[in-house]
Amino acid sequence: MCWKNTSERLTEHNMPSPLLCWLELDDPEDRERYLAVWRKSEFRRPHDHPGFLEFLTPKYYRSAAVVFLTSDSGQILYPFHYLELQTHPAFTDCQAGIHLLSPFGYGGPLFEGPTQCRNATETEFLKLFSEELKRRNAVSEFVREDLFRDRLVSRQLGELIEQQKNVVVRLNRTPEVIWNEYKHKVRKNVNRAMKSNLRVVFDTSGEHLEEFVAVYHETMKRTNASSDFIIELERFQRLTDTLGGDGGLFFVHVMDGSRIVSTELLLASPTMLYSFLGGTVEDAFKLRPNDLLKHETILRGREHGFHFYVLGGGVQNGDGIFRYKESFDPEGIVGFFIRKIVHDPTAFANLNEKRQVFEESKHSQWKPKEHFFPPYLS
Repeated sequence: MCWKNTSERLTEHNMPSPLLCWLELDDPEDRERYLAVWRKSEFRRPHDHPGFLEFLTPKYYRSAAVVFLTSDSGQILYPFHYLELQTHPAFTDCQAGIHLLSPFGYGGPLFEGPTQCRNATETEFLKLFSEELKRRNAVSEFVREDLFRDRLVSRQLGELIEQQKNVVVRLNRTPEVIWNEYKHKVRKNVNRAMKSNLRVVFDTSGEHLEEFVAVYHETMKRTNASSDFIIELERFQRLTDTLGGDGGLFFVHVMDGSRIVSTELLLASPTMLYSFLGGTVEDAFKLRPNDLLKHETILRGREHGFHFYVLGGGVQNGDGIFRYKESFDPEGIVGFFIRKIVHDPTAFANLNEKRQVFEESKHSQWKPKEHFFPPYLS
């Protein structure tokens, strides 16, 4: 077997002795243990950072991470949110159990280490993780899976669904090729923005955070976004201090004179940039500042050695937002998959039934949303 005694690596990271460790990220000691591993990891996916999980933790959920280390430099990291089901009013009389939920964006357990040890490492991880989930009475799990599937742990569990297509701009091309492969409207809009004397500022410290939040809030209200995305300044400041302090984010602003007219918060790993949150002021639409923002980000990312710029998808598959993103790299289309796992079918069925009975007792016309998983939490 490729995995052996792991005590030396676990000691190095100040990890407890079991091979597989469940770390509670609201516990300061566990958080630091996990961060020590994340900071030394190859991928450093920003969605896996405790600061990011804290930023978008759903109400009533907690955040945890499972870490699996081997003596031959193999490791698997899997952070997630989880809900203790007894905290839901419909299930207060149920046996304790949990539902797992990957962070907003991209998740799932990532493997890194020697290729020759991958199969043995993944097999042992899945065995131990399954035992841990059983011990904790896990009922269900919903995963928004990583776009780069070659680094995901292979899990033959649950229902795997391609939810939509995402756009990933390939940065390992020459600037000339990148420009020529934009759709015509992008080139036209970038030229218009440049002729309007707009300029792009890259902000790694959050110097313009208050202005970013103002433009972001204006955009969210104008587009009738969910209240979950009306995020206060203090939370953005905390994200900037935590994830940003570890090099996992920066801001891009388009300035018209001294005024920010378009802005975006980007997440970053050593090789990838991820479009995350942002907005554009309505009276600047005609200047096409967001096209310029993305164009300059692509050039900057390429210059700094990033391989990909993940723009994501639309609200609905193939909608106008997706088509806009696609225009920056029509060949950079990747499937985005979700995974729905039922760990305990009996408990799963019972919870669906209990939720129905609970809602009927309140004379509610409750019905699970179509495709929502798990139905009992809809």
